Amino acid sequence: MLQVGYAQTDKKDKTLLRYDRVRQDTLGVSYEQRTYRNPYNGFLELRYALTDSSSQVYVPLFQGVPIASFQKKRNHIVVTPLEEENHRILGIQQWFPFREYKLDFSLLPQFTAKFGNYDNPVEAKINLLLNTQLYLGRGLALTTGITFPIINDLDKQSMRLRMAPTFLNKFLVFKRSNFMSISAGLFYKDQYGINVQYRFFDVNKHWSFGLEGAYTGYYRISGEYFEYQKPEYVLLLGDISYRMYKHDITLKLSGGQYLYNDRGIRFDLIRQFTNVEIGFYALKTTNGASVGFNFAVPIPPGSIVKTKHFHLRTADEFRWEYLYVKGYNIGERYRTGYQLDEKLRMYHSSYWNNQLRSNL
Repeated sequence: MLQVGYAQTDKKDKTLLRYDRVRQDTLGVSYEQRTYRNPYNGFLELRYALTDSSSQVYVPLFQGVPIASFQKKRNHIVVTPLEEENHRILGIQQWFPFREYKLDFSLLPQFTAKFGNYDNPVEAKINLLLNTQLYLGRGLALTTGITFPIINDLDKQSMRLRMAPTFLNKFLVFKRSNFMSISAGLFYKDQYGINVQYRFFDVNKHWSFGLEGAYTGYYRISGEYFEYQKPEYVLLLGDISYRMYKHDITLKLSGGQYLYNDRGIRFDLIRQFTNVEIGFYALKTTNGASVGFNFAVPIPPGSIVKTKHFHLRTADEFRWEYLYVKGYNIGERYRTGYQLDEKLRMYHSSYWNNQLRSNL
């Protein structure tokens, strides 16, 4: 019996190594996890690791900033937006909190493709990114890394090792259910500059809306050369979303100005499954009209090596989008690490409760 007890304790201790900054106080258990794409999985695992048989309140953090409070009551999870006073109390309180977080490295595959060439039906560029993220303060993180080229018959970019997209991101919450993301640096899809996203998102409501603005320019790292052009692209988009609770379906209508001065509208239908997200969309802009699909999936195996101060893992998700193009540069945009609406809808109460009911 003692051996079984020690084995269980050791398993729980190893489980806790996946988490950063686990704190318990009068407001509940606050914690940060970067392993699971689905934050509900982390919530369940942490409750087990802490041997929680009560209705304890849990507050997940993102970049040291609390999202909302989650509490299991019988066959229901109560999700509550945090008041501004509680937001100030929870999360990172000081600059450079390196002792509170592990040195974290993640592996992210990157895939770009063009279809339809008669001589080469699939022209592809495949890279593997070794990224790291350093938390510099409350909500402030630096993402950087190394790109390992694997295949490239899509363009003339060098196959030599190069710096991965590198940028600063500030994530913040203000006045209950108002979220903002501010990024600056070298983004994905060869764009650099500044990007600002705002979203009103209540974890218990059907409707949400957001705005995004950016000023960027072209850059390219190839071998020993760093090429860039002065910023010239203004991106300005707005959207409104409606969530259907029963099947975790989001209907989203967005529009404005995309890259390359292309203006138009886009409609998305997004379905969230337990660990996978699938979406279909249609758009009409001044450059043309088209339809497409996208998906986001977790990347196995998750944790690879984990110690008290070090964590090597696969990135929490791989996201890819395909557009059946009948035009040129239709609704083009880029990524900054995460989109605010994609991140926040993972914390909606219906998403968590639907998973809880399916496991009963």
